[in-house]
Amino acid sequence: MVEIAREALEPYGHTVRYVTVSWARGLKQAEVGELNGVIGAIPEEAPSFVFGPPIGTYEDIVVFRRGEARDISELSSFEGLRVGAINGYEYFGPVNDYIEANRNDRSLIQYASGNNALATNLRKLVAGRLDVVAEVRAVLDYNVVQLGLSDAIEVVGTTDSDDVFIAFSPALESSQTYARQLSEGVARLKENGRYDEIFRRYGLNPAST
Repeated sequence: MVEIAREALEPYGHTVRYVTVSWARGLKQAEVGELNGVIGAIPEEAPSFVFGPPIGTYEDIVVFRRGEARDISELSSFEGLRVGAINGYEYFGPVNDYIEANRNDRSLIQYASGNNALATNLRKLVAGRLDVVAEVRAVLDYNVVQLGLSDAIEVVGTTDSDDVFIAFSPALESSQTYARQLSEGVARLKENGRYDEIFRRYGLNPAST
């Protein structure tokens, strides 16, 4: 998504700088105008933000240690499991219901934060300190390769997916302009084929709309 944003906005004279911070911190900083926006947002978690076009697809998945995967279609599937989540993330379906129902029980729901939150959760999973980790497929795939954990885990997909966006700060007047220019730039990239080319290179799915 960063590369899409860069190629879409550079013709307008903008330089896109990507800063890695925790999701919760990024939302707070963008909300007050300390950052221009956040990448990978959905309207439900940032309703006051100014949204550009959908870029990419958000697919919730859960991760088990290899050999321990199970059906996750019902809330009861998670009963008694220790779940690793990331502070400030919005989850969906049964995993979200389980997290919300047990939010204050730190023996069942363990939150990680900071720039390496997912890596922390995955290491705890492999070490037996968690039973399952909730994540987004595109983010997980990259981290699993980087951590060399492909043979240690199993991924179970959910039926919940949605388009994701670059969301611009509600505190900055420039956000409306950036959102419009991003929409125009993305349309140009789709027309010349560059949009799909970028996503295929990273093994990701472009937005459905």
